Amino acid sequence: MAAKTAKKPAKAKTAAEAATAKPKVATKAKAPAKPKAAAKPKAAAKPKTAAKPKATAKPKATAKPKATAKPKVATKAKAPAKSKAKAKPAAKSVNTFEAPKFQEFTIRNSAGVVGHVRLKPNAVAWKPKSGKAYKQISIELLAAFAAENGRLGQG
Repeated sequence: MAAKTAKKPAKAKTAAEAATAKPKVATKAKAPAKPKAAAKPKAAAKPKTAAKPKATAKPKATAKPKATAKPKVATKAKAPAKSKAKAKPAAKSVNTFEAPKFQEFTIRNSAGVVGHVRLKPNAVAWKPKSGKAYKQISIELLAAFAAENGRLGQG
């Protein structure tokens, strides 16, 4: 909130200042309001002219009877036709190579297939020959297990 400003006390005028000061001019009174003029009378409405006669209508042709009358069957309202999707502008063709998401290997021994191994970027998965689902282990756990229990291999 704004602080109120205190008014300064009026200065007492000296006799010389009072003599030279301009006399106050009385404010002029406002002139009395002008009376409103009387409303003008409305002009008389023009009489309407007689309506022009309409042209006579041509006789309609008679409808031809249908050969066979089929009873109408209530049908569902047809959905509005779908507009074709706008084709995307052809991007510049760039040939790229994409690595597979995983590699799968079959484990065999002298008796035949033992199971399957999948190598993924973040895990290794294994399932037995008759298994339906893969069992997965992370790369970090596999590395720790191999370091602890593994032996030096050839190659």
